Amino acid sequence: MKILKTILALFISLTVTAQAVQDITYFDIPTDQVGEFVQTHKKFMDATMNDERKVQGQWVYRHFYGSGASVAVFTDFANINDAVNDDPWASFRSKWQSSNEDERKELEALGQKYASFLVNHSDDIRSFNFENNFVGKENVDWDIPFILVVGNYNVNKPNASIAGNAFMEWRTKPGVEKGLQLGGGYTTHFSGSGPDLQLFSGFKNIVDFAKSVSTDDVSNSEASSAFWSEITGDHEDQIYIHVGHLVNGKFDLAGPNN
Repeated sequence: MKILKTILALFISLTVTAQAVQDITYFDIPTDQVGEFVQTHKKFMDATMNDERKVQGQWVYRHFYGSGASVAVFTDFANINDAVNDDPWASFRSKWQSSNEDERKELEALGQKYASFLVNHSDDIRSFNFENNFVGKENVDWDIPFILVVGNYNVNKPNASIAGNAFMEWRTKPGVEKGLQLGGGYTTHFSGSGPDLQLFSGFKNIVDFAKSVSTDDVSNSEASSAFWSEITGDHEDQIYIHVGHLVNGKFDLAGPNN
């Protein structure tokens, strides 16, 4: 991630910095260590979310179905400058410096443990317009282990938003307005090794997702051709389970009383 941020910094003067971005970090962690990672990530975020951080939001998921990474961390920033300049380890050092001796020992152990999970990871920085590229039901309780279905696509034209908007009309908006979908939207590629277009759809559970593409399908079939006409090559789908997200600067594990 440090190398990627350095490259971005070299070209920052040429970037439209008003565009919100999402930094997705994919962790290749053995399945039996995912629970330990989530607990360690919570402690790390709680220790580092001070005024120095630029993070506006963060959602963490564990893998459920497909061939993707075992953990995906979606971190939101107001613009690319904030994404480049956000330094969790600087905040970690500040926390260490203001702590007593016993607290420092605990932080040192935490830092070493968290760093060990960073050995096998990759990053994808994506453009995201929350106001235009996301819709959701009102009054959703997101503090549950909901299902996130992610689709990765490449497009045959420079503007991936055309395909993203077409998918919104085809499946996302009808699913949210009339169906079982809690929310959904899309992001487009900014930097890294990710696809041109990434679609995401949230459902309360895997049963609701299955119904949404079968017995309870409310998609606008007339809009499907507009989407597929923009797509080129193969695509891949992943299903994740929400394990936690930031709430008021603290990492909240999914589920009541967590």
